[in-house]
Amino acid sequence: DGVHVVPVELTGVTGQGQLIAHARAKIVLASRLPERKRAIEKLVLPEYPHSISEIYRPERLFHGADFHGIREIIGASAAGISALTNPAPLPDRWIDQPLRNSWFADPLALDSSFQMLILWSFEQYQAGSLPVFAGRYRQYQQQFPETGVEIRVQLTQQNQSKAVANIDFVDPLEDILVARIEDYECIIDASLNSTFQRNKLIGVA
Repeated sequence: DGVHVVPVELTGVTGQGQLIAHARAKIVLASRLPERKRAIEKLVLPEYPHSISEIYRPERLFHGADFHGIREIIGASAAGISALTNPAPLPDRWIDQPLRNSWFADPLALDSSFQMLILWSFEQYQAGSLPVFAGRYRQYQQQFPETGVEIRVQLTQQNQSKAVANIDFVDPLEDILVARIEDYECIIDASLNSTFQRNKLIGVA
């Protein structure tokens, strides 16, 4: 039907030299962008109780300065969380020899959406979370806005050990859908709290 489906893997090697797969996906290559869908309506959310200066601490987010992508948290509740994010720097700031001089999908915005789910799980279950699955990612325009996006996370399932959500990346000036992650899934586990605090690598973001 006019598309190419390319299976991809992110792999590593154990100390014993064994190849292991960390993640798998199928990339759908098409000659035109998919028809744009409507974004999730703005969620009516209470104010988030912590400032941006508080969230980037090991007891919440372990990310180094290069990944401080969340600019403002609009609100959060059991139903979801919304925030404004900063754009990623140009590829040559992060990659020695980038294949392109701009991003198709903004890696900092994508990572910021996962960070938002960590903040959400801390508020709802007093435990950290990490992504384990995403059902589908679709992008509806050639590039992300240069000034950043609004991310709207809507929870569809949740309990003390797992959450499932849909994540919309919205142009805050035009209020149109830029990209969407469907069926994002994360595990929630209080044992991650101490792991986050220990994750300090000198010289690494």
